[in-house]
Parts: sequence; structure tokens; C-alpha cells
Amino acid sequence: MFLLKTWNFPAKTNMAIDVVLAEMASQPLLRLYSWARPTISLGKHQKRIELNREYMEKAGIECVVRPTGGRAVLHWDELTYAFMVPSSHELAKKNLEDFHRTISERIFSALRKLDLPVEIEPRKGQVTKSPACFESPSMYEITLNGKKLVGSAQMRTKDFVLEHGSILFRTHVEEYARCLNLDPASLKDKFIGLEEVKDVSLENLSEKLVESFGELFGPIEYFTLNCELLNRVYEREDQFACPVS
Repeated sequence: MFLLKTWNFPAKTNMAIDVVLAEMASQPLLRLYSWARPTISLGKHQKRIELNREYMEKAGIECVVRPTGGRAVLHWDELTYAFMVPSSHELAKKNLEDFHRTISERIFSALRKLDLPVEIEPRKGQVTKSPACFESPSMYEITLNGKKLVGSAQMRTKDFVLEHGSILFRTHVEEYARCLNLDPASLKDKFIGLEEVKDVSLENLSEKLVESFGELFGPIEYFTLNCELLNRVYEREDQFACPVS
């Protein structure tokens, strides 16, 4: 399994890296990353969503469109992961639900290695019409103290499957709600950050994720971004620019 860690890249660059890596992956690849600035990412079908752009500009919050579906996520004080496999891999032959369950189980295992009392369960409750990812339940949800901890989305093509998502350290409920023109009260008890339960560092969480994924997908081989790959990434960035105003 390949491993790549990239910290504090711009929003459009992060999305382009995920897609370019997925397109060229010859074996499973795990990428762990963070964001240069707080960013709202929209699912690729959310292009008509109403955002509070005036507030976002004042708060320095960027916007990007993901290559995956799903709902809006505020990336801020979190560890973001992307896992991708070529279509020839056994995992790629699983349906969306089974693929997601496999990834959720790896994340669940990593969090348990940190002695966090997380649970994993099938979808609970009714799906809402909220634009916020962390207000709506998902299948094989990872929860902490009964609240959503991890948000994810998936992309499938004839060549690869990509799943990426967020593991929260802090929730930033007020900011998240304001970006999406929501009442903070509607989000307050729906999701949680690790800091509310235990002091977990980015390094420790990264280490346990690598260990957990390696247990299923084999020995770790470190991957680096060379100039050729970066040029391909930069050529694709505008594809993920946020079109809303």
C-alpha cells in the first residue's frame, strides 16, 4: 500500500491531488492531509447551494467543489483522508456500501487503538434534507458518544474508486452553520470532535490510521509527489473551483 502525507495544501489543490492520484494508482493508496485555510467543500451535485459568502469572506473561509457526492463539509481542525484503489483491485469490485464499510472499519480500528469509545453502526434515523454532511446520518456511521465523528464521500469510475472524508478534532458548529445559513441549534447535538473527549494529536491519529490500513492492505511504501504529478495537479485545480456567489 502506498502512503502519502501532505499538510496545508490549498483547497483546489487538495481536490485535484485526490483525483490525479486515483487516476494513476496501480495499488491501494492512502493519503492523509490538511488544509491551508478553513474551507467549505461542496458535493459535486451541490452547485446551487446558498452560502453566506459575505460571512465566509470576512472569516477567511474558502469554498471548493469535491469530485465526490455528498453534502457540505467545513474542513477546519480535522484530519482528512483519501483512500483509492484501481478498478482491478478486489475492493473496487465491491458495491458502494461494502466499500464504505471496509474503509469505516479501518478508521474505527484506528480510533479504538487510541482508546476512544467509538461505535460503528448501520444508518440510523431518517436522512435529512440539510445541506450539511454532519447533520445527516450515513451508513456504517462512526460515532463518539452517540454523535457523528466522521464524514465521507465516494467517487467511482471505470478506472478507480476513491473515498475521502474528515475526522474531526473540533466541530466549529457556529461557523459551519453560518456558512450554510443554518441555525446552529440544528447542528449542535449532531456531531462531535475528538477534543471533546480526549487529547489526540494529528501525529498519533495519523500513525494509527496508517497502522490500521496497513493491517488489511499490506506493507507501507511511501509515495512522493514529483514535478510531473504536481503539474498534472495544477492543470486540474480550476475544475474544483466553487461556482457559487
